Amino acid sequence: MNRREEERKRLLQETMNRHYEPADKKTTGEVKLHLHDEKPKESSSSATDRLLRSADNAFSSLKEILNRQQDDLRTLAQENGLNEESMKRMQAEIEKDYGVQAEDKTEKKAEPIDVDQAFVHVEETLQKEVIGQDEAVKALCSAYRRPYIMGSQEGDVRNVILINGPKGSGRHYCLRTASKAMYAQGLLPSPALTCLDLSLYTSKAQEQVFLQDMYEALSKEGKIICFENFESGFAPFLRMIADLIMTGTMPLNKRYVLNKGMLVEAQSGLVQEAVNALSAKDFYLVLLSSKGVGAVQDAFGAQIVRRILDIVTFHAFGAKEADAFAQSAMLALLAQVKERLKMEMTMDQNVIPWIVENYDKSQGAGAIADMFHDFYISLSEIAMQNGSCKTGIICVDGQQPVVRMGEERFPLLRSKMSQDEIDAVNHELDAIIGLKPVKDYIHSLQAHIEMNRLRRAKGLAASEVARHMIFTGNPGTGKTTVARLVARYMKAIGALSQGQLVEVSRKDLVAQYVGQTAPLTMSVIKSALGGVLFIDEAYSLYRGDNDSFGKEAIDTIVKAMEDYRDDLIVILAGYKKEMGEFLEANSGLRSRFPNTIDFPDYTGEELLAICKLQAENRGYHLAEDALKPLEDFFTAVQAEHAAEAGNGRLARNELEEAILRQAKRILKNPDAALDVLERDDFDYSYNA
Repeated sequence: MNRREEERKRLLQETMNRHYEPADKKTTGEVKLHLHDEKPKESSSSATDRLLRSADNAFSSLKEILNRQQDDLRTLAQENGLNEESMKRMQAEIEKDYGVQAEDKTEKKAEPIDVDQAFVHVEETLQKEVIGQDEAVKALCSAYRRPYIMGSQEGDVRNVILINGPKGSGRHYCLRTASKAMYAQGLLPSPALTCLDLSLYTSKAQEQVFLQDMYEALSKEGKIICFENFESGFAPFLRMIADLIMTGTMPLNKRYVLNKGMLVEAQSGLVQEAVNALSAKDFYLVLLSSKGVGAVQDAFGAQIVRRILDIVTFHAFGAKEADAFAQSAMLALLAQVKERLKMEMTMDQNVIPWIVENYDKSQGAGAIADMFHDFYISLSEIAMQNGSCKTGIICVDGQQPVVRMGEERFPLLRSKMSQDEIDAVNHELDAIIGLKPVKDYIHSLQAHIEMNRLRRAKGLAASEVARHMIFTGNPGTGKTTVARLVARYMKAIGALSQGQLVEVSRKDLVAQYVGQTAPLTMSVIKSALGGVLFIDEAYSLYRGDNDSFGKEAIDTIVKAMEDYRDDLIVILAGYKKEMGEFLEANSGLRSRFPNTIDFPDYTGEELLAICKLQAENRGYHLAEDALKPLEDFFTAVQAEHAAEAGNGRLARNELEEAILRQAKRILKNPDAALDVLERDDFDYSYNA
């Protein structure tokens, strides 16, 4: 038995921990295994299964040992200067002896990418997908291709690109499409595109959030980061990004360690693997703006402008582009309807011109995309309700897009203006007792917003009106109720996307510890986006020059009002006198809240009307002889105690007490009317 045969036997004994019997001369290269144990004899099938399992385990273990030996052999060969050919021969001999193939651990060289041809395909994809921006597409492809031509220094970013153009011109869509196309051609390791909205980081208190977002962006496989709204960014954070652009590295002013993917400030100087800086090596950094190079210089400094090698300009979305985009979107819609809804739709030639004429010009391509999204939702509802009818034609009928299916017509455009909801809001507003000045203002606001909507739809300039408001008045005068109606109305006409009312006070906005107020306030603001943020007793946010926490909350709110002016309304509420002092101490707020609406105290007559209405809603009515005494009582209380009596709450409290007294009276006299509140059921006394 030679040395290799002995080694082979030893390995088998090691892996299987079984008795080995040498092969005879006729079975060279085979092994006989005998399984010896003290257990009762098994069936032949069970014994066979055990044998097979043991053999599989042996094979796996043997392969592991062989791989370890191959690693040792590779190291030894390198130390002794053996060439690759000698290595392959030795490996082949070992594999032949053991009958097992070791893992191939040699690195396979990737096929080289034809960069020029790859970018040709990328540009072709973009030209097909991005409507009406041929020059911008060419410029963007050149910007991405530049580092392949020029080369880049070790540790540098690949390129810094300025994307300039108005909202709705297709900037974001083009960037996303380009990332996917470059990934498909092997130019990027991932199709991911990271967009960071720098207007969301409003103060020093959000440094941790900002750094974490930057760390995650720079840790992704995607190699493109887009910075937008930098014009509203916090200056110290902009300086950090400027360092990143100029040097490829963002130094951190503190030492951090990673804890489950989170940057955590190191508590000791003796920390292994501390994170002292963030690197943008091999990243494309994109600055997105609608204000051009001047905005970049104002935000980051003049040196950044020199670092920008490519400026990609998107032009405004015009009639030609709108027509092409609508044509493409319609074809996609018809295909989707056929595939998903199993409906055969055709299109009348008058549809595209109607879309081009009526989409919101200020929103560009996004407004047309929203139209077609509404079309698809409407068609899906039709498919669910009219399953038998599978064919139709999309056309314009009565100045509105519809689908004709046989003799029936179904509207396609889910109008942002819900007339039913507007009517409901107006009905509720008119049903509120008193508050005529408040109602007059809301109605005038309705008219102005509707006029602006019509002007924008026709491509005309709209005169913007400040929508943020101040409600002053004593408790119980209807401020919260009206604020809720304002939110609903704004949603109904499309001025707000959601229409919710988020009611908060100082305790919901101001934290107890340094660095927590701005994030807390921003979280509340984000919950109110698309609706109305109603801050009750707003004057409590400012308690003098030493109240840094309150000032931080106010600064955060003011900035958010500007950043989200298209989808957020802020209403400050409180006592008239205190709100006046609050505005005097914060002069910057007064210009942002030009609409002050005073909610007067209710008169005795109005409180009586409120009491009667609430009684009717509960299934009661007031006896005639109770009306005059009750009105006199309300008048007297309002004259002396309006601020603390609660206005509308005074009427509600009196009614609830009267209902309890009536119940006691009915128990003593079961024959009395159950739905009448008598004069003696009311107390007519006020206890402050």
